[in-house]
Amino acid sequence: MNDLRDSQKPFSPDAVDSCFESMENEASPSEAVTSKSSERISLQTTTSEVSGTGQSQTGESLFDATVDGTGVIFAQTPMLDSPTSGLCPAQQTPAPEPAQRWRLPLFLYVATWVSVYSVGGIRFAVAVMTILTFHELGHYLQARRYRVSASLPYFLPIPVTLFGTMGAIIKMDGRIPSRRALFDIGISGPLAGLVPTLIFCIIGVSTAQVVPLESIEGDVLFKNPPIVQWLSDFTFGQLPYDMTLDMGAIGRAGWFGLFLTTLNLFPIGQLDGGHVFYALLGRRAAALSSGLFFGIVCFVMLTQRYMWIPMLALLYMMNPQHPPTQNDDKPLGTSRTVLGTATLLFLFIGFSANPITELPRHPEPTTIVYHSAKLSDHGAVNIITNSK
Repeated sequence: MNDLRDSQKPFSPDAVDSCFESMENEASPSEAVTSKSSERISLQTTTSEVSGTGQSQTGESLFDATVDGTGVIFAQTPMLDSPTSGLCPAQQTPAPEPAQRWRLPLFLYVATWVSVYSVGGIRFAVAVMTILTFHELGHYLQARRYRVSASLPYFLPIPVTLFGTMGAIIKMDGRIPSRRALFDIGISGPLAGLVPTLIFCIIGVSTAQVVPLESIEGDVLFKNPPIVQWLSDFTFGQLPYDMTLDMGAIGRAGWFGLFLTTLNLFPIGQLDGGHVFYALLGRRAAALSSGLFFGIVCFVMLTQRYMWIPMLALLYMMNPQHPPTQNDDKPLGTSRTVLGTATLLFLFIGFSANPITELPRHPEPTTIVYHSAKLSDHGAVNIITNSK
């Protein structure tokens, strides 16, 4: 899941004066900027600051800026020299992450391995972490491709849960260049994670054993989504109501990967599906996402599926609506539109609204004990008592 945050900071007054002085020295009369117009310009700022030793340090930066009638300048995109076109938008690789910015992600990654191993063993841990690593690398590498500032994935080790983790998050700059960039960054994670997820699901079903429900360890039963149920029916046929599949560690990891992937594909807010949905529809997606969120809340309350309330609360705090990109007018293209639509429709076959249910347990067998008694002249009667 990606977390986008928008940030636009005005230059200081000294930076503004320096900008206009530089423009007056270099620009021709036809390129002069008046205070009554609003246009995008490329400008150079010079800033100075006093270091701890008392020495003055000077730095220069180029920016793609917007000058409005009030004279306030907002930095939009850093500008760097290009050997072929002079000045171009900043599409260069961001500076390497400082040490303190990769140490925490690395620590959480190792901790998540340990957490997942503690609840499911080595085979389960390898499968789950493969799915999560593929998913997060899909987002991260696409963000680097579009030169969008993004943190390394922060994995979430939660050993007290059934699976030992709840995935990972990536903190990303909210200034996405275009809907096409947003689409590629948002959809790459689910698609990359689905590859090992579906492989593990197929392995789990093909090597599964049909067992009685009563033999399942624990008190919960994992309900299969339609796509896994189709695999089961194709392999074993329709199972009796009191039988189920034991798919082993690999199959459970595939089930978990499918659950997390489809949960992230809901077209709401900062979820992966929210990114794809906004990329497909632009600003029209805001009202639809809000309506869908309200509909899901009503569904949860009416059907008493209260397990979803924490997730809904988190989505509400993150804002169900998606922020705009820097260029919403750039067309997405037919191939991306088809791929995005198909990915969102995967929800209908990959998601289960009631994924975890309490395992039904039959009462322990009862032993019938007969006692014989003599009541006056009415003969013998049988008194039945129950003992377990």
